[in-house]
Amino acid sequence: MVHQDELSHSWLSLPEPDRASWTAFRRAAVQIIAALDADLRVQADICFADFDAMITLSAAEGATMRMADLARAVSRSPSTLTRLVARLEKRGLVVRSRPTATEVVVTLTDQGYALLARAAPEHLAHVDQLFWSRLTTAQRDQMGTLCGRLLAPDQ
Repeated sequence: MVHQDELSHSWLSLPEPDRASWTAFRRAAVQIIAALDADLRVQADICFADFDAMITLSAAEGATMRMADLARAVSRSPSTLTRLVARLEKRGLVVRSRPTATEVVVTLTDQGYALLARAAPEHLAHVDQLFWSRLTTAQRDQMGTLCGRLLAPDQ
């Protein structure tokens, strides 16, 4: 069994800049997503994870994706995505279909597009308030590059 002293020692043995950058990234990500989630629940009666999946679908060709591809795109396990899609389908925001015996696809509905259109202006204003307006254009570009690097498969 790992004791608190052992865990603290391993964490504290990291270089201070590494601890500080990881802590800042983790806290910023959690804080921003939590604020956006709370706002979306109030203004559109939808959680951030569901909204994220719908935005991802809206950008796909024909607003349709294979479930496995959507799960990867929104960083969800297949079982978690199945529950997420079931919630959206129950509300008429997406539909699932089975084009082949082994493939399941999900498509954004007109009702889903309507929800995104209603929620987008306020959501984007909130993203601006919490994210874009706090960074210069160069910092936003750098953030995109850094996050892209973090998301890239191991090289």
